[in-house]
Amino acid sequence: GAGYPITPWSSVMETLRRELPKYGGIFVQAEDELGAVSLALGFSYSGYLAVTGSAGPGISLKTEAIGWASMAEIPLIICNIQRGGPSTGLPTNVEQSDLHQAIYGGHGDSPRVVLAPKTVEDCFYIAIEAARIARKYSTPVFILSDTSLATRIEAFDEPDLSKLMVDPKPDLSPRQTFKPYPVDAITQHIPPGTRIFDGKYPLLSGLEHDEMGHPTGSPKLHMVMTAKRRNKLRKLAEEIPVPEIYGDNEGDVLLVGWGSTYGPIHDAVKQARDHGEKAGAIHLRHIHPLPNGIEKIFAKFKRIVVVEMNDQGVYGFGQLAIILRARYCEPKIESFTKTDGLTFRVKEILDGVFKGRSFAARKIPRDGAAIVHTDTAPESVKSVREVVPQGVG
Repeated sequence: GAGYPITPWSSVMETLRRELPKYGGIFVQAEDELGAVSLALGFSYSGYLAVTGSAGPGISLKTEAIGWASMAEIPLIICNIQRGGPSTGLPTNVEQSDLHQAIYGGHGDSPRVVLAPKTVEDCFYIAIEAARIARKYSTPVFILSDTSLATRIEAFDEPDLSKLMVDPKPDLSPRQTFKPYPVDAITQHIPPGTRIFDGKYPLLSGLEHDEMGHPTGSPKLHMVMTAKRRNKLRKLAEEIPVPEIYGDNEGDVLLVGWGSTYGPIHDAVKQARDHGEKAGAIHLRHIHPLPNGIEKIFAKFKRIVVVEMNDQGVYGFGQLAIILRARYCEPKIESFTKTDGLTFRVKEILDGVFKGRSFAARKIPRDGAAIVHTDTAPESVKSVREVVPQGVG
């Protein structure tokens, strides 16, 4: 792997520098963010899957190279340890405001996969999932963590590494012939220097290309290759499991979360159910593409409230809520957000989602703001209400 120091990614980077050599890997501290992502791309093309990472400002600098990875279809893992933003923002505070950057950052249609761990333990397993997807689909994969997860210590059962490790060495077996970009199959690169008996060696470029990687300006071929890069994410969506429902399988309220909001969301659902509410929750680990079948879960609840730590934006919805409303055309999806740089407290979620209930009518003792936005009336009249007075985190 390769990286450049920035808070809060530095804690992950220091761990990688210490641990990777124990398992036959290396980690390089590059001269800057562009150098880091370029080194990682070179590692991956050589046949060794590589990881790079940063926080928001560094990811912005890596954006063009990540787009190049989408076009060249290079497997790569990118860790974004989110902090408050934009710009330098809140370097030591927590936020979930880089979701749209991860999915849509970059010019042109540049598909990439976005995953989000929900706990410290899940950070371990989400990395394995990212590696599996990157290799199988030859694509960049984002892991969206945040300050809360990256600086937290949790105890969990030690994994059996013997069951999880795979041989990282590239396959250098000679080929009779080879096409890296077949229009009817998923791209699988071979390491440079691999012998090809027919003497036709592929090229690697950020230009649009044919099946051998040769640059092309063909309108028809560009359409075919664009669809090829898109369709592998659709194929991935078919194999992603539908998230399990915590709490009631149907009822009045479904809370939807991602990332480090997992704990407070589940505690809020438990407390609400203890007071007689019909409530459930799902937590998305695969955010782009979304797994098929979520719409069947949504149909079982009267309200769907997306809980996330980012701004409600111009149109009154957080970043995941916008994606879910666009994907499922579901007007009963609401958005519950906060931007004070602090993690959600259970009381905040109860007071925002179940406002007016006796068990939620407690004063939240710290400054901050959480906003719930609804758009459920037939005429789709938008309304916004503040849960607590606006304050400074």
